[in-house]
Amino acid sequence: MTTTQRPEPHPFFAARQKIEGRLVVIAAAIGSVVVIAGSAVAWDGGITGWEKSILKWINGWPDFLEPIMWAIQQPGALLVPVVAGAIIAFFTRRWQHFLAFVLILPLKLGIEKAVVKQLVDRQRPFTSVGPEINVRGPAFDGLSFPSGHSTTAFAMFVLATAFLPGRWRWVAIGWAFAVGIARLYYGEHNVLDVVVGATLGTVFAMGLRLVLVNPTVQTVSEQIAAPSSTR
Repeated sequence: MTTTQRPEPHPFFAARQKIEGRLVVIAAAIGSVVVIAGSAVAWDGGITGWEKSILKWINGWPDFLEPIMWAIQQPGALLVPVVAGAIIAFFTRRWQHFLAFVLILPLKLGIEKAVVKQLVDRQRPFTSVGPEINVRGPAFDGLSFPSGHSTTAFAMFVLATAFLPGRWRWVAIGWAFAVGIARLYYGEHNVLDVVVGATLGTVFAMGLRLVLVNPTVQTVSEQIAAPSSTR
């Protein structure tokens, strides 16, 4: 009985794993600085002048954009990563990929809602900025820091870039940014809410990608790169 020997990992993929591991550490360090700095600015619920200017400019865009913005922001909904993970796992046949997307939810709820939102008392723009803000959604009051939609969207789309080819990765990242813009257009978040939410989501995604996605993607890549005699 002969056994098929699994090829050794290609040096390129081993090196990439080390590089991405370092990138996760760097991203976590930079993300921590952004979250801490943003929390310090928003700590007392105040809104900076530059935030008001950007918010009022985007919030003042024409009303005919509302259905477009509504559609754009849907990937920030809580259960969308579960659906995205199920679709990707269906094609890759890897349960770890589904788990990676599912874990976005407890990370978001555990850190964004249970920690950051409880430490920073910043209200929705209608309360923190004033009634001149055009609220196109239901969120007139309540805690707004950070933006949950931005956290979820960035976590999902940054994680999805591991499976997307070439230019489609930029489409995913662009859509994540568009979700944040839509939250400002809807008047339901301030600028720092979106920035900190996007930062948290990016850090979540990079960590999940390193632990659950890259090892399995690397295995597939090794099989493709292996000489035909070893397949």
